[in-house]
Amino acid sequence: MTSKLSSDNERVSIVSIVDKYSPLHEFKCILRGKGHSTEKCTNATLEEYSESHHRRFSAAVFHCDVEQSEEPDTVSLVADGQQTPANILPIISESHPKRTFTVCVSPLHSRYSKAYQLVEMVEVNLLLGADHFFFYNYSTNWNVDAVLNHYQSHGLATVLQWPLPAVLQDDNQTEPIHYYGQIAMLNDCLKRNHGASRHVIFHDLDELIIPNSHKSWKDLLNSLPANMSAYMFRSSYFHLEWPDVESNSKLVNKIAKRYKANSFLKQYREERVFSPNTRSKYLVDPLQVQSVGIHRVWAFRDRGRQYFVPPNVALVHHYREGILERQNSRLKDNSTLKFIDALNQIEETWKLLPHIPLGPIT
Repeated sequence: MTSKLSSDNERVSIVSIVDKYSPLHEFKCILRGKGHSTEKCTNATLEEYSESHHRRFSAAVFHCDVEQSEEPDTVSLVADGQQTPANILPIISESHPKRTFTVCVSPLHSRYSKAYQLVEMVEVNLLLGADHFFFYNYSTNWNVDAVLNHYQSHGLATVLQWPLPAVLQDDNQTEPIHYYGQIAMLNDCLKRNHGASRHVIFHDLDELIIPNSHKSWKDLLNSLPANMSAYMFRSSYFHLEWPDVESNSKLVNKIAKRYKANSFLKQYREERVFSPNTRSKYLVDPLQVQSVGIHRVWAFRDRGRQYFVPPNVALVHHYREGILERQNSRLKDNSTLKFIDALNQIEETWKLLPHIPLGPIT
């Protein structure tokens, strides 16, 4: 759970995961001042996020009202009738943005061990303008842990452990919560970056948001309509089963192949571009967005607006493996070659991790 004080200091929001089968329906918030000098109890209002996919457990947010004269430091969420709180959460307050572009990455799970993919994603995004990354670790292998520790030690990453007791088998379905609590994770990351980052980008490990002609996200945004709360990017598949493109570049032939940098090896994508809000990913102003989903923004603050970026301007490159859904025509797309300098950084990173397997580890 994450607790966040709103910009107007009128309420604390707690991102949570709730059990729809639980007999507990009424909750209260215990708000404490610094050093527990003061304590106040208020009612908690529950708001369930969209996209629960009819599972037993769903992402939700509890809202606790705060008087403007108060500056709470911690909060506890307790069921009505309970006396002793089982949690004490620090409250993250608004601050002046210290980052321009922060990337929130979907949960790492299933003993994730594709360290090569992780390094590629980080290094390409750094070249695009990323300042920091948030990773939510449900289950990773030791080689990925080493890479995460490397980026964390350099101040480039925040790694949050994401233990989900809800992700257990039950009598009715194998996943009582959708995709390792992704909706809770996305909204947790959104709220953590309220006031801390000017822009927040959301995508998966096997995706990149690539401008077609601009050389950075900053340049891209400067070319788009201003004052938007969210910029939505449509998606297309780059199938990993398709052959690598032969290149005249020594960097591609040497480094990309050595370190499995698929964004430089796979230069063909499906001609099909998914429609808006279907597999789309997005870049938002976190102060203007209330809640997000996997492929869309669900709610804005103060009549916020979104803009769908034309796919010939920027596109989500989804480097997808698995059986092809259907035989789709393909076309060449070498827009990532503008960022070929990332290959040098990929190589330098791996030189600092000489005994770490690229993965996957089976």
